[in-house]
Amino acid sequence: MRERFTLRRKRKLRRWFSSEMKTLFVSGSDTDVGKTWVVGALAALFAARGCSVQVVKPVETGVSDSVYSDVQNVLNNCSNASVTGYTLSSYPLPIAPVAAAEQEGELLNLASMVDRVNALPDTDWRIVEGAGSLAAPVDCDGADWRDFAEALKVERTVLVVEDRVGAIGQARMLYAYARAKGLSCGVWLNEIREQDLVARNATHDGVRSSGIPLWATQRFGSRSAEVLEDFWL
Repeated sequence: MRERFTLRRKRKLRRWFSSEMKTLFVSGSDTDVGKTWVVGALAALFAARGCSVQVVKPVETGVSDSVYSDVQNVLNNCSNASVTGYTLSSYPLPIAPVAAAEQEGELLNLASMVDRVNALPDTDWRIVEGAGSLAAPVDCDGADWRDFAEALKVERTVLVVEDRVGAIGQARMLYAYARAKGLSCGVWLNEIREQDLVARNATHDGVRSSGIPLWATQRFGSRSAEVLEDFWL
């Protein structure tokens, strides 16, 4: 039995490290937890390895000018020709995606969103960033970003949680919600407000002791991250 498991794992790893395009989905516990900072760190990391990178925002709210979009912010900070970006839909009101689209006379549809992402040109790495939390609805029928990740068949889902006191509970709920759909996921702790060392270490240790994969941490003001587990890359 152990030999069969090892063989399956080796085959899975060979597929993951093959030349085929790999897709990451970046979501989080809430809005304003730093998902775009994480996308930027990932894009820069892959570009530095000589890979072509595509950053995709299927839907964005609170933005009416592409100059201020999340994707444009990533492109501005990466400054690498191998990184390209696409914002597929944007709405001016800073509210939930479904409501923002309805205010513009449009209806969001999960299948259509997935089709539009799949229609983009292939690349080495595709990084797709959601809007708001993983549980935010993206379809008039109630489907959310978790359903989107499942439908898009992403290889890995990065769960961004603000690195602060209280993050352990947020990480546990978010991870459980993602795993209920069978998503292959791990937590990325992003520090938005600088903490003291004791608080920071307590949070990191608490997430790990909860049995949650802690893939990376990103310190306050940093555009790069400390990758703690790199098998998923």
